[in-house]
Amino acid sequence: MIDKTLDNRIPRHLELAAALTLLALGFALRLAGLGTLPFGLNQDEASAGYDAWAILTSGMDRCGNRLPVLLESWGSGQNALLSYLALPFIAVLGLSALSIRLPMALAGCAALAVFWRYARRTRGPAFGLTALLFLAVCPWSILASRWALESNLLPPLLMAGVFFTARAREKPWSLLPAAVCFGLSPYAYGTAFFFLPPFLLFAVLWLGKRLRPAPFCVSLAVFSALVLPISLCQLRNALGLPAAAFLGFTLPALTEGRQLATSVLGGGGPAAAWVNLRTLGRILLTQSDGLIYNSLGLRNGGVIWCFGLPLAALGLWKSLSSLRRAPLEAPMLAAFCIAVVSAALIDGNINRLNMLWLPLCYFAALGLYVLFGLLKKWSALPIAGLLVCLVLFLAAYRGQLGGAGNANYFPGLGQCIAYVEAREPGSAYITDYVNQPYIFALFYTETPAEDFVDSVDYVNPDGAFRQVRSFGHWRFGSATVAAGDYLILNAAEAGGRAALVQYGNYVVCPGGG
Repeated sequence: MIDKTLDNRIPRHLELAAALTLLALGFALRLAGLGTLPFGLNQDEASAGYDAWAILTSGMDRCGNRLPVLLESWGSGQNALLSYLALPFIAVLGLSALSIRLPMALAGCAALAVFWRYARRTRGPAFGLTALLFLAVCPWSILASRWALESNLLPPLLMAGVFFTARAREKPWSLLPAAVCFGLSPYAYGTAFFFLPPFLLFAVLWLGKRLRPAPFCVSLAVFSALVLPISLCQLRNALGLPAAAFLGFTLPALTEGRQLATSVLGGGGPAAAWVNLRTLGRILLTQSDGLIYNSLGLRNGGVIWCFGLPLAALGLWKSLSSLRRAPLEAPMLAAFCIAVVSAALIDGNINRLNMLWLPLCYFAALGLYVLFGLLKKWSALPIAGLLVCLVLFLAAYRGQLGGAGNANYFPGLGQCIAYVEAREPGSAYITDYVNQPYIFALFYTETPAEDFVDSVDYVNPDGAFRQVRSFGHWRFGSATVAAGDYLILNAAEAGGRAALVQYGNYVVCPGGG
């Protein structure tokens, strides 16, 4: 039964026109100027992009693993799904910020469509449009869609899985796409292993007698086949076993399992879980974790706006009090509860807790829907306010991430590397003002993976985040030991050195050999 908080008898052509308008807005906010906003490249983007290019051109990542199910990356691993999804874009467009960001942006766009369809199915057309409006302009969703942090693929996959699980109540074969989405999710982010067991148990119990043997068995087989390689990889690393081959893929051995650094599995027990929940509470209240690529701060939109949390509380109350009238909302309630409980296991920041934000957006949208019902003919006022907030957020976003002041994306570094590489230096140095400078040299010079494997010299080869001393003709380290035909320095540390050229925050200076 569809909820009647608002009149849902919207003419189909008007609903479709409104949905297409909101989708167009949401797509534009996630795709426009994607290659240059944020300006520059973050080290995680460069890592995922270079490994994708290396797999495309040589079949192996930068650590020599052929078709890895998990990227060895810095040593302690990086999720591989984004890099594999980027392969066709890199093949067509070349290796660039745009080609590595496109899969994430398109996933964000797909999440909009799925979010709308799910909300429409739970409470009708009016709520579907309300939910689509809220997510289309949501700061977290826009930020997460516009940079290639591989773990941010998890929310769209889980959203699709929730949608198809709800749909399976009426169409049993919808379990199959749900199985595909859930089976791929651990390749997007390892925290999926916290989410999947309780949610899948819930799904089986909730669907109950509506489960049909054929779709259930086929879906279970597909899910098991998809999740097996990454599960074996994580298990082997937890047991400290060496790398192994499996069905043509590599299960790499990491220098340290990331679960030890990012969850209570690293120790601490109940005390650590309490600290993690306090961290979640602080993030919810401040809507920031101090990382500008996750949130511009509460004044500039935060995660779901300053009014998003009260709206979510109102939406949760509405959901719990009217679940019988909207039974298909149960999977989203389950996803929300599981995400909150999982937060106790995770040393959190906004991207590590990313399984929570789409359910929170759903209930904030439901709260907004209730507010529309109370305001009736005045419901245009909160819509106008939301659009004003969007304009202010976009101005802040462009101001903070669109220019040379954006230190987290190292603006100008790529141009400096290209300038030096074009001069075929015998040796060149990049400052350690850059986080993992070697990955930018690999990315912008497109050094063959084989050459890197053969020449790399690690400072700490067994470290969780390995530092590179040198590879090929590139050198890295403290500016006090800088040496090479050319030096790439942060402008703030160049001092009295003569600069051959400056791009963004970085300068190229002549070296001393």
